[in-house]
Amino acid sequence: MLRYIEHMTKKLNKIENTGYPGLLWVVWLLLLPALSLAAQTQSLDSIRAAVTAFVSGQTSHYSTPARIKVGRLGARLRLSRCSEQITAFQPPGTRILGNTTIGVRCSGTSPWTVYVPVHVQVFQPVAMTTRPLARGDVLTAADIKMVERDLSALKMGYIIDSKQPVGMVVKRRIGTDTIITPQLLEAPRLVRRGEQVAIIAESDGIEIRAVGKALADGARGDLIRVRNIASKKVIEAVVTEPGVVKVRTRSQFR
Repeated sequence: MLRYIEHMTKKLNKIENTGYPGLLWVVWLLLLPALSLAAQTQSLDSIRAAVTAFVSGQTSHYSTPARIKVGRLGARLRLSRCSEQITAFQPPGTRILGNTTIGVRCSGTSPWTVYVPVHVQVFQPVAMTTRPLARGDVLTAADIKMVERDLSALKMGYIIDSKQPVGMVVKRRIGTDTIITPQLLEAPRLVRRGEQVAIIAESDGIEIRAVGKALADGARGDLIRVRNIASKKVIEAVVTEPGVVKVRTRSQFR
């Protein structure tokens, strides 16, 4: 519609130069309905701008700006001009990267909602292996390199902090130049089932220790069952470091 108006405006300028003012008025009268419709219709550019601004905000936490390509809106789409500022939103169940859909909503006197197709890319360095790794290998800094990839294409996940995988244990065999995902790693076991562990309880600045036997494997932060060797009581404790667990209350010692 706007292109049509611009086209007709150029023609009006030519008519004005011909010296036929009467003809100019006739053309203006023919244009009035189109101008009135344009004034009552929400511009498609404003919808695209709302989508772009929303996606930019949702991806601002990445270290590089997102590449946003808003899909085509129907040429015949006619939405009443919103009496309030239109707002964009992410529909439930959609992801912000890749081929996705963003909704734009008008909550004014004549409410409407439209869904806009969008393709979003973010290129950022991710962790990748430098050599083949076997199950049970502990990752070191030398095993990791950072390579720029399109995050929208990494549907199995990725790691953007090169320090995060260091010290983690490989769960299965992986090859060279493999994208390292959280699913491929697990925290190292600091306590093994059957091992003797130190049980620690702290209260009011007082630390109490006892000797126990782990009844399960545990990584840092895991809650495992431990048998107090002195009292024979089975308690639950949190693994804090190799061979050490901590109970939440002193009463668990009894």
